[in-house]
Amino acid sequence: MSILQRLLRDVQLPELYEVKRKFIDDSISDIEAALVATLEASGIASALPRGGEVAVVVGSRGIAALPVMVRGVVDWLGARGTHPFILPGMGSHGGATAQGQVEVLANLGITENTAGCPIRSSMDVVEVGRLACGLPVFMDALAARAGGVFVINRIKPHTAFSGPHESGLVKMLTIGLGNQRGAEACHALGYGEFATIMPEMARLMIGGANILGGLGTVENAFEKPCLVEAVPRDRFLERDAALLLRAKQQMPSLPVKQLDVLLVRRMGKEISGGGVDPNITGRPVTPFKSVDLAVGKMGVLCLTPASKGNATGLGTADVITRRLFESIDFEATYANVVTSTLLKAAFIPAIMPTEELAVRCLVKTCNAGDRAIRLAYIRDTLSMDRFLVSRAVAEELRSRSDCTVGDDPLSFVFGSNGDMVNPVWEQ
Repeated sequence: MSILQRLLRDVQLPELYEVKRKFIDDSISDIEAALVATLEASGIASALPRGGEVAVVVGSRGIAALPVMVRGVVDWLGARGTHPFILPGMGSHGGATAQGQVEVLANLGITENTAGCPIRSSMDVVEVGRLACGLPVFMDALAARAGGVFVINRIKPHTAFSGPHESGLVKMLTIGLGNQRGAEACHALGYGEFATIMPEMARLMIGGANILGGLGTVENAFEKPCLVEAVPRDRFLERDAALLLRAKQQMPSLPVKQLDVLLVRRMGKEISGGGVDPNITGRPVTPFKSVDLAVGKMGVLCLTPASKGNATGLGTADVITRRLFESIDFEATYANVVTSTLLKAAFIPAIMPTEELAVRCLVKTCNAGDRAIRLAYIRDTLSMDRFLVSRAVAEELRSRSDCTVGDDPLSFVFGSNGDMVNPVWEQ
């Protein structure tokens, strides 16, 4: 038995109670019809370059029904006399390589076959102007040569700062479409300036480039689209800000204000740009993000395969498993954090050999003292309709009309290899 095992073997783990949280399911029943309707109503058709190419810019985020939306946009553009092609708009993601970004698209279900058009990828950029502060504004070279540019992105709160424009159409235009150099320029002054820099860059690009508009989507607590809106260039910033407010209202959360331990089953780039979303965990990597949850210790057990080893956001955890550590691609991760300047996002937490020791370490070090520990165990920061909590949290949530708390306590169960057995959401 190792010293670590002896140190942690007698840590008492709390009983768990399953919580099912009720959210209103206002998801769109017919996405294809909603997509065509908003594109037709947008007025974008009158600005299309008939007979010319249109770059349809798709990012690295996991977006519900993304292949359906991409194909719908491509078909609509093609039916109106243009020649669309897919262009990755990912800043430094995908290892900051053209092929890596194509692979990210494939992991999201976007291929030439599913999209019905070519995919072109290049990290080359052109400078389209400079801000008053001197920062250059870059645009993908392929997009700059196209007859038009149309971006697609989910609107949601950002993981590192708060402002009128966070993750959405403006970010896709300025960071995603700027490739690694554009992302680097936008991050140059730090996240404290993002709320000013991003809209200034977007105005410059819209004013002098071939931007047609974009498709913004908002998802509800079930990770389903509840709103899709085609936004023309002249309403780009106005609607991006308005849709962000709608997204914040829709965003799920843990219905508590304080936890001693937050245990997260998995992190990943398709889940959040920060691997785990600090809007949910209460663990932002910068002081420029406002959050509502205070967490004593946080642990993450694994990295999703779709992340391709990019473990950006790792540094917000206190404890991880050896399995997660061994799945990290440090080239991809460091390319991301060097570009964003958030080196802390790649800091290495304490590494525990097994999931069991990770959980015991979190409980032992959470400083709960003699009072009942407040613990929550979630699958990831997108899946908030079903999770596990300790007794102290369960008793608090029983009084909420939107939560159903199980009566029968459950126990942490670990196999011979130290990994957890049958998490409730995998049964």
